[in-house]
Amino acid sequence: MSQDIFDQRADGKAFAAAASLAPATVPQAQIACHQAQLIGYALSHHVPDMRRGFDILTSYGRWHIDAKPAAQMAELMRQHLMQQLETI
Repeated sequence: MSQDIFDQRADGKAFAAAASLAPATVPQAQIACHQAQLIGYALSHHVPDMRRGFDILTSYGRWHIDAKPAAQMAELMRQHLMQQLETI
């Protein structure tokens, strides 16, 4: 019969087994939570605002993007941010 975590703990072997199952440390979880919040903010505020048009600043100056291509670019940005959110 296989031992569960409680049997391993009683035998003094639980710490090695539990180490492989440990969740993310608090700082890692905080960073991931903060990243998710930033992406969520971008998805709820920046991306919808982009659909109306926006400016891109380059070393050659300001470039205005009108509503039609802006909506397409906003959709691409939404997809990109959703993929980033899945990797956190």
